[in-house]
Amino acid sequence: MRPIMFMLAIVAALSAASVADAGCSLSHSELASARASLSQPPYNCTCEGNHGRYVSCVARAVSDLVRNHGFPVNCKGAVTRCAARSTCGKKTGFVTCAVCSPGTCSAGFCDDGTTSCTDSSTCPAVLNRCSTKSQAALCEAHQDGTFTVAGSGSCCDAGCTQN
Repeated sequence: MRPIMFMLAIVAALSAASVADAGCSLSHSELASARASLSQPPYNCTCEGNHGRYVSCVARAVSDLVRNHGFPVNCKGAVTRCAARSTCGKKTGFVTCAVCSPGTCSAGFCDDGTTSCTDSSTCPAVLNRCSTKSQAALCEAHQDGTFTVAGSGSCCDAGCTQN
């Protein structure tokens, strides 16, 4: 009987996890606004101090927002991941390294689906991935046509504008 109950508990946990990852309904700007509000009272999750403490503070604050203020539960992970992928609480000099590729034009539209184009030269670059590094010099140059942009803050806010 115990193995059956254990298996049922695992199935229930996996089902709940897939529902929680169903996708956040908030726009990028709404998520950015929510993240910014966490640095204010009553949460006071600031970038000063330790990175782990910052991420824990954000996780606790978002849990409170979900529990007591109607914040969408499906957005909880998105906000916490942004905190984890940020330079907040890391040593001075840490940067985000956004790896971008040139945008392409297909059927009259760029990769973003909204910019009209006649050729790829007018398309914005596409963010492929992002990570944090201890210094900008560690953001790698690429031979495959992609390029890296060093920035600060969170990979969730990373962009592909070359300086």
